[in-house]
Amino acid sequence: MRAIEREVLEMPAGGWSSPKVIDQPPRATATATLAIPLDGLTITAPQPEMLSQKNVEAVTGIPARVFLDTIRAPRFPLLITKLGKLRLVPREAFVAYLRALASEPASRRTTEADERTRVAAVLASAGLEPVSCPRTGRASPPPARTSRARLPPK
Repeated sequence: MRAIEREVLEMPAGGWSSPKVIDQPPRATATATLAIPLDGLTITAPQPEMLSQKNVEAVTGIPARVFLDTIRAPRFPLLITKLGKLRLVPREAFVAYLRALASEPASRRTTEADERTRVAAVLASAGLEPVSCPRTGRASPPPARTSRARLPPK
């Protein structure tokens, strides 16, 4: 490398007078080009503070429709901020809510069993008995020929 001496003009502190010339020692610099493959880099953006139907799938893996159905449930405990059509929920609180739901499946099963018992009691008071139907996995109603209850044999 070639050394270059530079002269720098320095203005004295305090006013208008002639500048002084200062000799500085040469600085050595090096320039290099580094090639890094793209798969060798990981760029991570911070998680968003709020979840909406637009970013919930990228952050949690939950589809937007499931997110909207979940936050519209009657007993959804978190604060929902409405901004036009956007529904915003705090990310950390929503993830904690999902974890709480996952850790309590037995209590939900008990609630469903209690509801079936109450339905059976109402049907019995009307002289009917419940009939189990196989689940079709569809959101549409069952065909018209399917009955939900039948009279007990006499």
